[in-house]
Amino acid sequence: MIYKITLFDANCPSCTSGTASFFTEDIAEFEHNYFSDENVESNQLEAQKQRYFRSKAGEIVTDYYSDAPELNIFQYAEYGTIEKRKTFHYKDKIFELHNGYLIPCPIYAAEAIVELAQIAFKKNPDEEGEKYLVARYSLRGVCCKYTFGSNKDKFEDCTPYGNPIIKTCYPEDLPYKGEKEIYSDCKLSTFAWVELYQNCFKGDHVNGYEIEEPTEEQLAWIMRDIPGEAG
Repeated sequence: MIYKITLFDANCPSCTSGTASFFTEDIAEFEHNYFSDENVESNQLEAQKQRYFRSKAGEIVTDYYSDAPELNIFQYAEYGTIEKRKTFHYKDKIFELHNGYLIPCPIYAAEAIVELAQIAFKKNPDEEGEKYLVARYSLRGVCCKYTFGSNKDKFEDCTPYGNPIIKTCYPEDLPYKGEKEIYSDCKLSTFAWVELYQNCFKGDHVNGYEIEEPTEEQLAWIMRDIPGEAG
């Protein structure tokens, strides 16, 4: 069973809007994390939470300006499967991210694990289903590289500003700025798969393509929920 959750995209600048889709095999874990009391309060998700559970109960409810069924918040594929996956490891790496206004927001991670997977979103056993390339990641020793003024060699707390699908683990009393070693115990990880792209594979590629290491541009897209709209 694969679940697809389509919610308002919090990475878009105020002059634009859209939705983002997330995938999970464990809907209870997704709901526990996404609609935790802390997440709901800090991200003002009470109205979204109500729409989500109406959709889960069987209504066509979207998080967008359309009632198109393909944008229904809660969808599931009873015969959905993860057909292939591959994991990539990085150490001591700067990821060149950008926020919704294309302002550079580079982040540093002492260790990073990025996992890519191909999902077949099949509602019937005999169909090939929609194919999605999705990703999730876990970062340790993560912090933002300061990019302004005379402190360009300094780092700061890496608070996510995009869609709230990231779990954070920060020690208390972190300084506002400092050397990257100060943030060695800071962690970020996604609790759902982020959609990288959707493709209808046909002909010789009906079963998809080999999963290759993501490019720098793809890594920036995968981690777009860290800088978000205005991080």
